[in-house]
Amino acid sequence: MHIHLDLIGGIAGDMFLAAALDAELVTREFLEEIMSGLGLGTIQIVAKNTQRGALTGTHIIFQGWGPEHESDHRHLSEILKMIDQASFDEGIKEVARELFIALGKAESKIHGIPLETVHFHEVGAVDSILDFVGAAAVIYRANATWSFSDVPCGKGEIVSAHGVIPVPAPATADLLRGLPTIERDVRGELVTPTGAAILHVLAGRHKLAAPKITGFSVARPQPLTTPKSRISRRGTLVAAGYGCGTKSFAEIANVVRLTVFEEDARAPQSDRVARIETDIDDMQPEALAWFCESYLPELGAIDVTRASIIMKKGRIGTRLTVLGPIDESQSLARAILEHTSTFGVRIDEVERQILNRRFETVQTAYGPIQIKLGLMGDRVLKTAPEFEDCARAAKEHGVDISLVYQAALKAAEPLKGPLGA
Repeated sequence: MHIHLDLIGGIAGDMFLAAALDAELVTREFLEEIMSGLGLGTIQIVAKNTQRGALTGTHIIFQGWGPEHESDHRHLSEILKMIDQASFDEGIKEVARELFIALGKAESKIHGIPLETVHFHEVGAVDSILDFVGAAAVIYRANATWSFSDVPCGKGEIVSAHGVIPVPAPATADLLRGLPTIERDVRGELVTPTGAAILHVLAGRHKLAAPKITGFSVARPQPLTTPKSRISRRGTLVAAGYGCGTKSFAEIANVVRLTVFEEDARAPQSDRVARIETDIDDMQPEALAWFCESYLPELGAIDVTRASIIMKKGRIGTRLTVLGPIDESQSLARAILEHTSTFGVRIDEVERQILNRRFETVQTAYGPIQIKLGLMGDRVLKTAPEFEDCARAAKEHGVDISLVYQAALKAAEPLKGPLGA
């Protein structure tokens, strides 16, 4: 299953949950049971059909906790303890911790204080805690891949517990680093810290940055700062839900849309990328290596290869081939012309067939190692340990990296086959 978020009018925690309910991705009873497991009371979700601009969707509010729990100032440690002691599934707890720690790190950085001393103001309130725990339940229960559109940001200032601050709020801006944003001519906060934390965690869990969405395109697992090629998955749209925020803007509908796709298990991913190629025979090898390994990746190159060739008059040369997003083909070609000795490049558009990818962590005698999984539909065909994790563990334990690599492969063996088998 794949889920895409259209951030039409921004995103907040309650908007995310409302969209999930509207799409029938989860039930109200399921979320109420999870939230009640926090020990704050018997939580109820009141869902109402609401219109924002030209769109109609679901708006939610929470109720059911006692006045003794009413507070909008809680330390991160207090919230994490609350999650640890909750009665719901450990998988939901793990995602909830990720959400709060992501926001805590942003607040820690902004205010220059240690993470353990961070205390939340508005996000420490019960309804914000319920937003995060509910979002964690949706993410864990869905067990899906995710993508989202460009993140719309408003402008101006808002009044917070810290006084007047710019939009987006500093913590929100830090959480959105590496994700493509678009400024809307709207005075007000379109993305809240809770909404930004949800996007940040979704991106981090799948190692993706949100791409420019055209139809049903989804991000490819890669570091957050790397631009994406356009990747398509064949699937059937089975549900769509609209989550309405609390605010009403004249310029934009304060709505997030959540669409659910059931993917064709028989089909791998396919995408179209630019291939930029040139032949070089008169450049210092070390300089070319530096350009390929350090410079091109920063420009968004997806893959860079060099092959030895025989050129005219028997000269030995190097064929440089770069794959990159179609939108970045001109900037990549220009960089090759500027920083290598070539006088020309060839550019064409090619289609790739690639396995779906996701990441899991396995435990070995040398510590945790991240594993890249290659999937065809819901079947894991291949596993590959992450080299950097293996190198770190080998250095820490003073062993050959091949021992760590083989241990990771052995630990990953049970991951092969149908997911959940």
